[in-house]
Amino acid sequence: MLNSNKVAVISSGNGGQSLAAYFSYKGCISTLYAREQERVDMFPSNSFELSGEIEGAVPIALISCDMRRVIENAHLIMVTTPSQYHHIVAENMAPYLEDGQIIMLNPGRTFGTHIFEHVLAQQGCHKRVIIAEAETFIFTCRCLSVGKPRIYKIKDHMKVAAHDPADTPQVVQAMQRFFPTVTGADSVLETGLGNMGLLFHPLPVLMNLTRIEKEERFLYYKEAISPLVAYMLERMDKERLAVADALHVATLPVMEWLNDKYGSTGSCLYDCLQNTDAYSDVYAPTALNTRYIFEDVPTGCVPLLCMGNKLGIDMPVTQGVVRWASAVYNKNFYEMGRNDRTLDLDAIIHQAGLN
Repeated sequence: MLNSNKVAVISSGNGGQSLAAYFSYKGCISTLYAREQERVDMFPSNSFELSGEIEGAVPIALISCDMRRVIENAHLIMVTTPSQYHHIVAENMAPYLEDGQIIMLNPGRTFGTHIFEHVLAQQGCHKRVIIAEAETFIFTCRCLSVGKPRIYKIKDHMKVAAHDPADTPQVVQAMQRFFPTVTGADSVLETGLGNMGLLFHPLPVLMNLTRIEKEERFLYYKEAISPLVAYMLERMDKERLAVADALHVATLPVMEWLNDKYGSTGSCLYDCLQNTDAYSDVYAPTALNTRYIFEDVPTGCVPLLCMGNKLGIDMPVTQGVVRWASAVYNKNFYEMGRNDRTLDLDAIIHQAGLN
């Protein structure tokens, strides 16, 4: 029988540690999944120290690499694993899922529930679970050290959607228990095309490669995104909005999104980012092998590009990011990503009511 007070968090990175501690702070039985025993062993204890918007020491009921124990009886399962690993999480989770569980991809990036549902079906999982996704990660956060997450900001008005839109109200109800400002999106098309990670992450890294390669310490949103970089992001955002418009999906332009989530204002994207207090202490990656590339290119830029190509939309900046990242990292991110072979684009278009 599911325990409505148990929340399982999948992944032990910055986001996973922050969420596990937050749910414990909210009075839940909070469990945390780490992918291997070495990751479990890195925690000095099961007591986490929260700082930032929330202060306090909280217990984590279980930290384990045993998926069955972590998700057993959990009403809500929060998947914070980098989205390029969603298919692996789905494979590992499939044998242990129970009827009635809500799986929340936080975030799903672009078309995440489509990938997750497909893998569960491939694994022969027929449990009646709800697969849902958020448009963005609920926190701006970092871990100062292991077991010491710092939450800079709990985002306002985060949208969530279930893969089956009929299940979205149930998902919203479950999430609002902990995050009162969460609202429902019309569909996972809205959350997927509202993925701001594909904007804010790959291109600024690619335009600051030499600084990152030298392990220079600099502020990401305040310094890495210069006026020129911000202008390029505005152009890329127009491509994202063109895809959304063609699919009749409502999504906010990037500047309106910043205002909605953080209250940021400005006459251009650069000014808005400079005025986003939650980003004031967020530093750039110090290694070239960053999730800002390895997550956001294959699970954000690639599916956006594929859908744009399918709809006949010119996508020069998005295409340039995918090709540039592939050249720099000597990887074929298009082949690695959520492309027209791993996604049923016709089914996604049908979901938008266009055929």
